Amino acid sequence: MREKTLLEGPINLKGVKMTSKRTQELIQADKEHQVHPWWITGQEISRVFEKGHGIYLVDTEGKEYMDFASQLVCSNLGHHCPEIIEAITAALDKIHYVTNFYGQTNVYAIELSQKLAQITPGGLKRFYYTCGGSEATDTALKMARAYWYFKGQAGKYKIISLYDSYHGLSGYSINVTGLGGGRMHSPFGPAPAGFLRVPSYYDYRSMFGDVPDSAVMSARFMEKVVQQEGAATIAAFIAEPILGSGGHVEPPAEWWAMVTEICRKNNILLIVDEVMTGFCRTGKMFASEHWNLQPDIMTMAKGITAAVLPFGGVAFSDEVYSAFEGKPFPHGFTYAAHPVCCAASIATIDYYLKNRIAENAAKVGEHIKNRLDAEFMPLPCVGQHGGRGLFQAIELVTDKGSKKPISVAQNGVLTQKLYEQGIWTRIQGPNLNRMEICPPCTITVEEADKALDIIKPILAGFKPE
Repeated sequence: MREKTLLEGPINLKGVKMTSKRTQELIQADKEHQVHPWWITGQEISRVFEKGHGIYLVDTEGKEYMDFASQLVCSNLGHHCPEIIEAITAALDKIHYVTNFYGQTNVYAIELSQKLAQITPGGLKRFYYTCGGSEATDTALKMARAYWYFKGQAGKYKIISLYDSYHGLSGYSINVTGLGGGRMHSPFGPAPAGFLRVPSYYDYRSMFGDVPDSAVMSARFMEKVVQQEGAATIAAFIAEPILGSGGHVEPPAEWWAMVTEICRKNNILLIVDEVMTGFCRTGKMFASEHWNLQPDIMTMAKGITAAVLPFGGVAFSDEVYSAFEGKPFPHGFTYAAHPVCCAASIATIDYYLKNRIAENAAKVGEHIKNRLDAEFMPLPCVGQHGGRGLFQAIELVTDKGSKKPISVAQNGVLTQKLYEQGIWTRIQGPNLNRMEICPPCTITVEEADKALDIIKPILAGFKPE
């Protein structure tokens, strides 16, 4: 039987049997009216959530799930934060909306910019706001191309990204997303010119084969691409500090050092995508801090409001800003810099700092890593694990020797078992075989242990074919 692909959607995951009349009516209404991302169109949904608290989500049957993936790695503060709710309520009591177009703004947008300028890495103190991560990527790419256009070098328009990367699925961003082997791109026709991809540093499944130095080879491959295409045609290189949907794979330190040097030597802008990794997720406010990265442009979203409201932004250097000064930037979104979203973001950042959330993510993440090393690596279906802080994943294989990834069907079976035991997570990566360990950054060691104690026997008893 032909293997299902990601494009066709996940295996039918029914989770806990939903029996109440209310739930059945909701599921039927959903089927009649709503189309879902990454779900088989017309297939009934598997669960309906209606509330949350701490690291837990509760469905309409009253069943609790420990959210061990922070949904789409965005609910950094869990599922009920009174401080953010209060900030949103206070803002709504003052103002509902004002556009950020035409030389005007709102108080909250200015205050947020001042706050971000105190925490962003590499001296990035200029900001452009969006409604989410994909829009932030679109903006960053257009900004990079426009930078060179305004500098009189319009021929520098090509963008380099990584295979295994994920930067969004909107108009521009889909062209730098390398994950999926075409599954995310093929229904929408060919990509426009000017987008190039190079192999990543993912050494467990290196595109270079069974080699010990995939990171070095990745950087050298990028350098060759720059030479072949011509540095005078390359506008920017974009990468996540740590691969996100590509499997939460952390690069060796030398990789970032090498690619940064290539960018600087060839006058190529460095765009760092902090949409997933930003705002305490990896144990630092931004993952760029682990390698002292100095990006020219940096994207943000998800954790910027801990997913309480949809919001994003682009931070950029004074040098990039200088190319636009005195000129209009012909780009924008109706809800960019929405005052209520800005107020939510201010409250979120205040909460991160006041409650030392980055330190908690580092501490609990290290505890999880130690348990994965000691207790999970010996399991037959665990080939490898990686990541940093609360941005980790477990590589699931049919056997350690061949490294053969579990199938999409096995992914579905395993995910089903986890749901039944009250664990909500995703199995991602290029081969859909890396289980996310990305709980909210507020999780305690005790809560992490509770989840791991549930997951471990499920994996121990899992017998992939």
